[in-house]
This record gives sequence, C-alpha cells and structure tokens, in this order.
Amino acid sequence: MRVGCAAMTPRGHALAALAALAALAALETCRLGNPDPAPPDAPPEQFSASRAVATLRAVSVDEPHPVGTPAHDAVRDRIAAALRALDYAVEVQRTFACNATAVCGEVANLIARRPDQPTGGKAVVVAAHYDSVEAGPGASDDGTGVASALEIARAIRREPLAHPVVFLIDDGEEGGLLGAVGYATDAARSADAAFVINFEARGTTGTPYLFETSREQRWLVPIVARALPHPVTTSLFATVYDQLPNNTDLTVFKRAGRAGINFAYLGGGTRYHTPLDDFAHVDPGSVQRRGDQALAMVRAFAAADLAAAAPGGAVWFDAFAALVVWWPAGWSAWLAAAALVLLAAAVVRGMRAGRLALGGVALGALSFIGAVVVATGLGVALSRLLALGAPGALFEPHPEPRIAAAWLLGIAAAVGLAGLVRRRASFDAVFAGHALAWNALAVAVAQTVPGAAYLFVVPGLVMAALAAARTVWPVGALAASLGALIAAAIVCLPFALAGYDALGDLGVPVAAAMLALTATSFAPLLSGTAPRLAPGCLVLAAVLGAVAAIVPHASASHPRHQPISYVADADAGTARWQVGDAIPELRASAAFARRAVAPWLADDAADVALAPVEPLTPPAVTATRAPASDGTRVVTLDLASPRHALRLAVVWHSAARTESVRINGVVLPARADLRSRRLAPGWNRIVVYGSSAHVEITQRGDAPTEAIVSDASIGLPASAAALVRARDAAGAVPVQAGDATIVQRRLTW
Repeated sequence: MRVGCAAMTPRGHALAALAALAALAALETCRLGNPDPAPPDAPPEQFSASRAVATLRAVSVDEPHPVGTPAHDAVRDRIAAALRALDYAVEVQRTFACNATAVCGEVANLIARRPDQPTGGKAVVVAAHYDSVEAGPGASDDGTGVASALEIARAIRREPLAHPVVFLIDDGEEGGLLGAVGYATDAARSADAAFVINFEARGTTGTPYLFETSREQRWLVPIVARALPHPVTTSLFATVYDQLPNNTDLTVFKRAGRAGINFAYLGGGTRYHTPLDDFAHVDPGSVQRRGDQALAMVRAFAAADLAAAAPGGAVWFDAFAALVVWWPAGWSAWLAAAALVLLAAAVVRGMRAGRLALGGVALGALSFIGAVVVATGLGVALSRLLALGAPGALFEPHPEPRIAAAWLLGIAAAVGLAGLVRRRASFDAVFAGHALAWNALAVAVAQTVPGAAYLFVVPGLVMAALAAARTVWPVGALAASLGALIAAAIVCLPFALAGYDALGDLGVPVAAAMLALTATSFAPLLSGTAPRLAPGCLVLAAVLGAVAAIVPHASASHPRHQPISYVADADAGTARWQVGDAIPELRASAAFARRAVAPWLADDAADVALAPVEPLTPPAVTATRAPASDGTRVVTLDLASPRHALRLAVVWHSAARTESVRINGVVLPARADLRSRRLAPGWNRIVVYGSSAHVEITQRGDAPTEAIVSDASIGLPASAAALVRARDAAGAVPVQAGDATIVQRRLTW
C-alpha cells in the first residue's frame, strides 16, 4: 500500500488538494496581516506607531508641501525642532542638486546625529523624505517614514551602538531624488554613510515589504535573516524592482556604491500621490510593522561589521513571515543540477519498474509549459477585457472577483492540460515531467535572473526528491502531491496574493501564472476529476469575470485620477485645457480631442480642449551666445518666472549637438536610462524647481536651435471652475503633479 493514495477516490484527491491549497492561501493571507499599533505608553525601547502617528500630526501638515512652498519650509523646521528636542545635533544642508534626468532644484536636507557618537568611520543612515507631490499631502509617502525615523531616533537616543546612526530627512525626493543626490555627492557629509535604511510608501496601507536592496547582498542577507521580525521579503522583489522605471532615494545610494535596504507598503495604491494620502488614511498597523522591522534593522546593522561588506549576490525568501531562507546566488544552478541528477535516477528506476516511460515524462514537461503559457494568456485576456469597462483604472476598489477569476484560470490551465496528458501517461511520468520543467527553468533562471531562481529551485528540488522517494519507499501519489504543493505554494502564492497591490491590472496575469505553477504540483493527481474540474473552474472564472465587470470601478476611497493642466501659449495668444485621458464627465464639460501636444516626448498624445486666454505673464528669458575657439558655442539663458511659479523648464531641438549643460553652476551628470518618459530623438530637456535659473548650454555647430521655455504653478485659473466641478461630481481627483497652470513661450538662438 502506498501512503495517502489507495484509500481515496479521485474526487477525494481533488478535495484534499484544493483544501490544502485553500489552507496554504489562508496562511499566506495571515502572513500579510499587520499588528495593532503599540500604545503611546509602550516601553521606550520599543517602536510605537501611536507615538509615530502623533509625531506625524505634530511635524507635518495635512496639505501638499512640495519644494518651494511655505508649507514645505514649515514642515522642515518642525522636523528639525523635533530632532533637536531629542538631543540630536541637526545640520541643514542647503544645496543645488541635479539628477541624471536633467531635473534640478534647491533642496534643504536635515542631517541629525547624536552628539555623543563619533564622526568618521562607518555609519548607518536612516533615510526618509519630507516633501510631498503637488497633488497630495504625502501623509504616508513619506510623512509616516519621517515620523517613523523620529520614533527610531527617540528609541535609540541613549542606546550604546557600535556604529553611529545618522538620520537623513531629505528633500526633493518627489521632484527627482534631489535631496539624496545632494547628500550622496557631498563627500564631506556622506563619507561615513556605509549602510542606508530607507522608508517609502507606494500607498496608504498594507503589509510592509523589504522590497529593495543594494546589489551585493551576500553579506547583508544573513543579518536580515537573523534579525528581521515578521519578514516579508524575497530576492525576486529586489530583482523586479531593479527592472522597473521606479526609483527611490536608495537608488541614488546604490549608484554611489553604498549598501542598503528599503521598506515600503503598497496597499491603497489608488490613494498614492493624491489628496487622499492624508492623515485620515494613515494605517497605524502598517506603520507599526514597518517600524518594528526598521528598528530591528537599525540595531542589527549598527552592531554588524560593516567593513566586512563584500561582493556577491544572494537568493532569499520568507516562509510564511516566520523565517528567511537564503543561500548564495551561485548555489542555485548547483541545487537545480543536483535535483536533475536525482530526478534522472528516479526516472531510470521508474522505467525499470514499468511505472513510467520517457514519452510520458516529455508529455508531462510539455503540459507544465503549456499550463503556464495558457494561464498567462487567459490572464492577459481577462485583464484587457475588464480594462474596456474602466479605461485608465490601474487599481479597483473591489479587485477580489478578478483576482479569484485569475486564480481559477491558473488552476484550470494546469489541471486541464495535465488531465489530457494523463490519458497517455502515468502519474509518475507526468509528475516527473513537471519536476523536469521546474528544474530546467531553475537552471535557466539562475543564469539569467539569479534573484528569481528560488521560485523554481525550491519546488523543483522538492519534487525531484519526492519522485525519487516514490521509487524507494511507499510514498503515495497524494502525499507526494501535497508535499510538492507546500513547496510551490510557499514561493508562488505570495505573488498571487500581492501581485495586484504591487502591479495593478498587470497583477491579474501574474496571479494566473502563479496559480498555474502552484497547481502543477497536484495536477497530475487529478486524472479522474480533470474532465470536470478544469471546465468548472473556467465557468466559475467567467462568472467572476462578469462580476468584476459590473462592480463599481471607482469609489470615494478608490477614486479615478484626473489631473488638469491649463497651458497658455504666450506667442500664439492661445490656451488649452490638457489631460492625459479625459473621463466622460470632463468630456461633457468641454470639447476634448486627442492630439499631439509635446513633440519632445516619444509619446506625446493628450486630450485637449480650447480654453479662455488668461492674462498670465510668460517666463522671462535673456539669451546670449558666445563662440569658443574649439568650434563650440556657449548659450547662456537667464530664466525667471514673474508669476513666481514653482518650476521652470526648457526643451530644445537643433542639428547642433548639445555637449554639456550647466545649471546654476552645476554640471549635469551623465544621463541615465530614461525608462519612464523617453525624450523624442534630437530633443533635450531640463527642469528646474524654482522661479529663476542660470543655464549654460554648450553646443557644437552653428545650426539654429528652436526652444520652448515654460513655467508651471500649482492650481488652475478661475475659468477652470466648470471642469473642476465636473471632476469633483464624478469623484475623480488630481494625482502626481496635480492641477497646474503652465505658460510657455518660444525662443530661437
């Protein structure tokens, strides 16, 4: 008799497998929960979200405070006062910084140190930014980060530490990481910054993730594994984040060769960078868990041998937020190779015993690949069909039906294809074929995307061991399937559960693919039920997809995004309303049409409508040209905004090649990969936060240059009242840079 198999019918196998999957999903859901906030009178050495939230309300403001506003300066001064009240020595670093995407600005960073700690050597830097976007108050992004840093500063202010801890409350992050750039490029101030712990939020609630690390993790992951409480982290998070166009302050430190980690929570993504990122939507549970984690990391790295930081990658993941499993990145290929050897031995023994054939193993591998491909395709189709009913909605107030539908599509693909293959192959053959596919992918991924290798190494190794065990001991098919399911669920379900919060609708095909991967562990078992189970899952997925299509796509807490810009052309004497994609309610208030508006951007289409011409003074420009002896010319632009706008911009196009740009005496750094908004060929662009700037552009050649100079201020003119009323009535809100009034003029030199 084989354990767990003979006494159960195919229907019983299906129920057992699905019950186990549900139980594992429930465990993963519990993993994502947050604790209650510690009370204000919690022991002083502990982190208290109640104290941190009170600090947030004391030092910040419940209104937008981007660089250049009076509210911004008031927040900065309150934070400095709070740090001084904790007996920290606070320096205000005022500097003009430029990033690699030609965005510059005057910033004021707060750098706080305990007076009793030595300077020099190696320090741990706790970083958060105090500026907000123009559209929202930034209570979570990054007000809670600042408040958490202050709570940590309070908790350790009397604590003996091997390394000093520096608190960097930086400026201008939302404008382009300018404060971090200014600090990291100041050798005198940042020389001892050996390890950075950064706070971020890509929403207002949810589980905090350790989602980003510096690229050399071999030395730091063991410290994280030992000391991080309730860990939710994987090397895949860090790998994926490095491929996204997103950046944080830690990105700056990574480019500067500094080590570090980054914490953020992702829930409530619709409120991110909107007016709803306010005090009312702060989640104290999220603040508590992230604060507990960050305080533990501060203590751990302040006690670590920071001089031992060495090159080398790592692979890691948490198991149900209980522990971190890790190994050096170079081990992944060897683990997968060992699994393949073990699997080969199992296949040979199985063939000798007459329990499988090579053809069946090949069919099993093909069904695995087909399951993932079909599930991903169905997930993409579902996502696109649902997007037709809610164009431009990245996050939904009720995502549960679409996520559940994606799960069912993944299960249906894996079970259905395995059921077809089982007609011609045994359980052992299909199980071995799936194990072969897992391990072949593990070898390939280990060589190409090392941080993602564990996703395939763990299930592949476990399935190979179980396949081999079945040739030696009486391990039943059900027991082998459940063992494989546990291994697959630990590594795959986190992304099926968190994918939507992280990626929005892109998370739907991700969830489908992850469930297909997970279901390959038990799909070979369900030969007798596959003809019914797979179609049943598809029918239920269709029902849930229909439900997802009819539930509200926006709500008061998950509004649609609709920033509005008023763009005046001072030379043409015209003006327009401009939005990215106008919602129907806005289209009913003005005659919007789709057209190209920004030729300097590779994708410049927007919805525009005629607007009344307001009496707005355009930016003032004085241009001079000075030829040089080496065949270049230096064009000097003195820019000023009579309206005292917050931001100036210059875009230009010329056959003369631009060789360098200097803004307020600062030479722009080498241009990085502009993954988020690429300039069209031949165009250059600079943005300066401030109402004046001195720009020097060095060009080679005498060809004329056509330029557009603009300034941008927060808010809209009174003539926008009807549009704003229509947006408010529709429950939509501004986002990111928010509503803006832009005045532009042309220039030739």
